[in-house]
Amino acid sequence: LATARPTLRIGAPRCTPFSNLQNLNKHRRDPAIIKEEIDRARLHLAWCCKLYRAQIERGAYFLHEHPKLARSWQEPCVMSLLGIKGVGRVNSDQCQLGQEDDDGEPIKKPTGFMSNSQELLQTLNVRCYGRGGLCTRTAGGRHVTCLGKRARRAAIFQDELCYAILVGLKRQLIKDRRMRENEVGITSV
Repeated sequence: LATARPTLRIGAPRCTPFSNLQNLNKHRRDPAIIKEEIDRARLHLAWCCKLYRAQIERGAYFLHEHPKLARSWQEPCVMSLLGIKGVGRVNSDQCQLGQEDDDGEPIKKPTGFMSNSQELLQTLNVRCYGRGGLCTRTAGGRHVTCLGKRARRAAIFQDELCYAILVGLKRQLIKDRRMRENEVGITSV
């Protein structure tokens, strides 16, 4: 990791231990196992935040993804990063970024993104304003519940989300004069 020196480091650490749904079922599980899972998740999250800080210190970028309402957003290592000038967070609905189930129905999956790239955050700041379960994506549809098999599938970054990340990174690199407009063939979303 120290020698790779990526321009953008993306982190999406396991979020299940920070999930509000998991918290609802904690009375049915062994408290020792729950504590072990949370301790491991916190350790991993702190490690990711350490990698993000290294990116900031060397003038590179990071992108962190976790569910919008995950308790991880309140962890000290995350709050500390959000206190750094230039680091921000946006909330997105992944149905607007291609997230759907095997039948092509949209999965809303409210998600938080944190980054030190304002262009990246601006690109990912997309929301669904449908009412009554309807989705405002171009293809329309009705949101399906993000549980079980759908939740596992929704953990995978869809092509549209990856493309939006690349577009945001390109915009940031151009803004920071690290590349010219015509250097990479990525167009706007």
